[in-house]
Amino acid sequence: MRYCIERLDGQHCLFVDGRKELLIYLKQASSETITDIRKVYRNGVSDSVLEIYLPYRKQ
Repeated sequence: MRYCIERLDGQHCLFVDGRKELLIYLKQASSETITDIRKVYRNGVSDSVLEIYLPYRKQ
């Protein structure tokens, strides 16, 4: 599963492959720069999963 991490009000977007990479990135990144985390499905549809991963963000 791919995840899209939107930062700085949509100006920058980072794609990671899988939950493991996402959790590693969230531990390193500052929480103020992340505006949304979206799960991207194979058909191109995406859902916001920001609420699920809020506890993993670095404070």
